[in-house]
Amino acid sequence: MLKKSANSAAWAMMANMPTRLKAEVAIKMLLAGSDETKRREIMHSVSERRRLTVPRDEIPWHPSIDQLACKRCKICLNFCPKGVYSEDSDGSIVVTHPHECVMLCTGCEGRCPEGAISFPDRKDFYKYVYYV
Repeated sequence: MLKKSANSAAWAMMANMPTRLKAEVAIKMLLAGSDETKRREIMHSVSERRRLTVPRDEIPWHPSIDQLACKRCKICLNFCPKGVYSEDSDGSIVVTHPHECVMLCTGCEGRCPEGAISFPDRKDFYKYVYYV
């Protein structure tokens, strides 16, 4: 199976994937090796098959920031391709677009050197995602 550090997005997507699709993705990722372009293409093709059981704005999956722990390094701000974070007028990082966060993705959490980012328990959110 994939190493968790190899691709956080892959693990997020594979969390509740049907076994056959999970095996297919795992094999493709292994064959792609460290080729990031191929890995992104694989994950994009999987994301095209992903569906939500309710509208995204009804699902409370998004990061929380512990402002006391946050050192304003902006790693999360620069990492997130969906624009979930923004910088407040005082320089603090805030979650301004929570429903843009990709369901079950926690990539920013692992990149925060201060551990200031957290997410709800994934298991409570598997019911919102299925694959076609």
